Amino acid sequence: METEKNTDVSNYLKALKEANSDNEKFAALLMVAKITKSDKCDIEVKRQILDAVGSKFISRLLKTKNVPADCPANIYKSVALSVLSALCTDQQVAESLVLRENVACFNNIVVTNPSEGDVDGEQLIDDTYDCFNSLSQSLTGLETMLAAGTVAAFCDVVVTQTFGYEKAHDLICCMVSCFGPDTWDGIEWSYHKYVNFLGKQFVEDESIHKFEMCKTLVFLLSAAPNDKEETVEPPWIRPIVHGLDNIMRSKIGSEQREPALKLASMMVQVCGIYSLQPPYTPDFKLFLLTTHLSCVEVRMVLEDTDLTQANTKGRLLSSCYTYLENVINHLSSGPPLDLEERQVVQLHSAMVGAFGAVIHFLKRVALTPELQWNSILLATVRVLGAWMAEETAALREEIYDLIPFLVQLSKMCIPPSNKPDCKDASTETVKSDLKLDSNENIADATSSSNTEQPVKQDKSESDTVKNGERQSNGSETEGKVVEMDCDSGPDSEKKSERDQNLEDITKPSIDVEMKSNGNTLDINTVIDTHTEVEGEPDKTGPETKSQGVSTDAENEDGYTDAMQERVRDANLEKDILTEEELQELHVKADILHYLLPGLCHLTAEEEPRKLLLESGALGVLDLYMWRAWERLITHGARGRETLSCLVILCNIFLNLIIVEPAVVPENKEFSHILLLVVKGIHLIEHEDKLLVLWSHLITLGLMLMRALNKTAGDFLEPESIKKFYQSSVRFLSGAYTARHKKKGAVLDIVEPYKVVWEQISQTWFLSMQAFAACIPLYGELPGLILASSWLPSMIKVISDVKPNTVAEETKSCFQLLLTTLARENKTARAVIKDKGGDALNRFFKSREFNNTLNAS
Repeated sequence: METEKNTDVSNYLKALKEANSDNEKFAALLMVAKITKSDKCDIEVKRQILDAVGSKFISRLLKTKNVPADCPANIYKSVALSVLSALCTDQQVAESLVLRENVACFNNIVVTNPSEGDVDGEQLIDDTYDCFNSLSQSLTGLETMLAAGTVAAFCDVVVTQTFGYEKAHDLICCMVSCFGPDTWDGIEWSYHKYVNFLGKQFVEDESIHKFEMCKTLVFLLSAAPNDKEETVEPPWIRPIVHGLDNIMRSKIGSEQREPALKLASMMVQVCGIYSLQPPYTPDFKLFLLTTHLSCVEVRMVLEDTDLTQANTKGRLLSSCYTYLENVINHLSSGPPLDLEERQVVQLHSAMVGAFGAVIHFLKRVALTPELQWNSILLATVRVLGAWMAEETAALREEIYDLIPFLVQLSKMCIPPSNKPDCKDASTETVKSDLKLDSNENIADATSSSNTEQPVKQDKSESDTVKNGERQSNGSETEGKVVEMDCDSGPDSEKKSERDQNLEDITKPSIDVEMKSNGNTLDINTVIDTHTEVEGEPDKTGPETKSQGVSTDAENEDGYTDAMQERVRDANLEKDILTEEELQELHVKADILHYLLPGLCHLTAEEEPRKLLLESGALGVLDLYMWRAWERLITHGARGRETLSCLVILCNIFLNLIIVEPAVVPENKEFSHILLLVVKGIHLIEHEDKLLVLWSHLITLGLMLMRALNKTAGDFLEPESIKKFYQSSVRFLSGAYTARHKKKGAVLDIVEPYKVVWEQISQTWFLSMQAFAACIPLYGELPGLILASSWLPSMIKVISDVKPNTVAEETKSCFQLLLTTLARENKTARAVIKDKGGDALNRFFKSREFNNTLNAS
């Protein structure tokens, strides 16, 4: 019997190969179709059949519309697909052109709905789905389906409930799992129609299947299309929220509660916390219920005596954390909620309980002999960072106890350097007259009497910590993301071959809003900063070029030298982790990014500031700032996060400089930061939309130059110091102008300063005061001011405006600068007197200024 079947196969193959016409080949194909699905038709035979038929002939059968009058309309398609569905089980056949070049035809077949009882029509569609399933087994096949618009066809099948819609749904999920949001590029309307249909089913379904649909919706929402410019409300928000509302108001167990919480968290991620509030819901009950249930779940998991319980509930914990982060941001920066006082108290109490469990869990983890790294631990630290950034009163003491562990955790997660080793750089590209300063002398320039013990370092490094008093109320800083374009920089033609990799950099701007709690901003103001990162990821195209961020070869090598030295100085890697473990951690986690806003708050308070210094936080923050700067300079990776981190880091160091001035000359980390600022400031000052970062770096640099004036010359070259002060002059002089109106001139902010003035005004005032303080310390500074022509223009602006139209803090800054300049330099004093001394006297009405100006 076996021999007879083999003989039949051979005969069919022979007939196919010897066919002289399409009719003969089709007749032979009809016979072959009977055996292709037979168990006796092995892979080798299937390949021989495909070779004998030929892909062109099958394609013609699928596409031809000329069917004999006495034959079914789909006879050619049916035979071709019957053969293909059987042959494509072989991977080699599935990856051949015969399937990929006919995907468009397959799309047309599955969207047709056979009439009831049409067995042949249903079999045709089933065979087509077999072909799609085979294509989906390879990336090439999936990409072919994506390009051919198969996803849109499948969506139509599901929405219209055409025959085979279950298979279409499964294939959509398969493609989404492979391509994510890119699945919907160009067919966003299909996504909205598809999810809206599922949302309506979700509302209407009253069976246990409703909770399975929660999982499906979570999966699809996680891959929502990138149609950020869409202004129309997606149609699926209301049905999904309605379905969630029905679930949350019902008596449900943990098995039903978990998928519902995950869906609520995903809705908040995609649509914002507003989607769970009116007008999408009749009241705030859904928002309150979801918040309370998320807090309860966090406590139930984290308060379990077995720490491994957190791992088994990882996905649920992650969803609850994400939801709570959004609630925190909403309560801190969103519009007031129309809640009763009792509801507000209950809400805050629930969240305090949840974050108490978070802190308790991390304390237990910190006490374990061997730290078990996993995503849950890192996610727990991240959500704690969100709490620390906004809530500074509740759980304060508990957070203080956790500071040493957070510092240790942060230093273990500092991303590795992406800079090439400086030894690999071509020395021929480094011009001797443009070499950067080395920081080899920094350690010698700082005090050797160090007592601080960083956490678990191999060698003893310390810095004397002296307590300082907080001298003023903090101010809060919040940020908004602004998209920006990058143009070619002025030095772009001088780039070395190696620097061409830096050509395409997207440099978005981070606007940081700074609000003073006092009427007068002075140099002793503590900056308590929270910068929030929003918006979509950076998009770098082939025509995107950097201005000011890309460096010349000599700059890159100089920074590499400094970076290598910083790594050796910091000595921050943890010995118990292997190199592979460290690299894996660095790729997956950047914990310090999420802790920075909270740490900025803590540095404004005496007790936690002392704990941070004693725990070695200076070394961690120092190295992290170098790494963040390196990311900005080299390739602009995660641009918004990088800029946000750099702004907050500046404010952290400013807080320490202001309230702990004694630690500055005694800790080499401040010298490292000054090196970074002085050598890097010119790389960003030419880009207007990096003005916020520029202002923060100028302020930090001036404060450090004042504090380290006795040692700065030991590790910075005179030319570098000169260039930094010139950059400072450009920043300070570019802020104000006299705007002439009918009733006289008024002092006005210059564009683009005006756009971000609320974010940079405090740093401008601090910079003016620090700059004035540097004049007596740096003998060449008055000459730089005179050479810049800033002095005459400043005098003219002040002379043109009426004194009563200028704010007192602005007036006092100009007065301080001019008084100091006149006192320290005779030439400057002469210029001031010659260009409008009398007018300035009337403007300031200051005896000190008048006496200084008229001194012999």
